[in-house]
Amino acid sequence: MGHQPNKNEVRMIILKIFKSKNKSVYFNLAKKYNTSVWYVYKLAHGKRVRITGVTHDILNELRTLNIIENIRV
Repeated sequence: MGHQPNKNEVRMIILKIFKSKNKSVYFNLAKKYNTSVWYVYKLAHGKRVRITGVTHDILNELRTLNIIENIRV
């Protein structure tokens, strides 16, 4: 099982997302692919994530929008 963030970590995560200049992109992609904003944010920032069926689609859109340069899998 993965790491469960504590309350302080959750607050920091939310703050990072809302301070990001790309927050609207993260929200739109999360809605489009029926996933969490945090998942999209983690993909955009190269964090380890559980690979799902839409992971590559989200990464390709992030690359197309010039939010990420390349895809590391």
